[in-house]
Amino acid sequence: MNGVIINQNVEYGVFKKYYDGYYQFVMDNGETIVFEEVSRAVIKKFDLKSDTFKGKSFEITYSEYIEEDDDDFVSFKIEKLELA
Repeated sequence: MNGVIINQNVEYGVFKKYYDGYYQFVMDNGETIVFEEVSRAVIKKFDLKSDTFKGKSFEITYSEYIEEDDDDFVSFKIEKLELA
């Protein structure tokens, strides 16, 4: 992932869907986060492209990145995922 890491978080959320390369979760606070990237370890453990994990709760460890040439653009990467 290009950019500079600005934050790392651990939160709980429910997996909603995978679409066009993006992974959508609704967090416990009601906020929806769309993740652009997922670590290889998560991809090996969970097939988020199938419907198997839709509606399941997870503990999500993720990083926030800002683009080096555009401080207004923030992207998200799932680093670790565990069923809650």
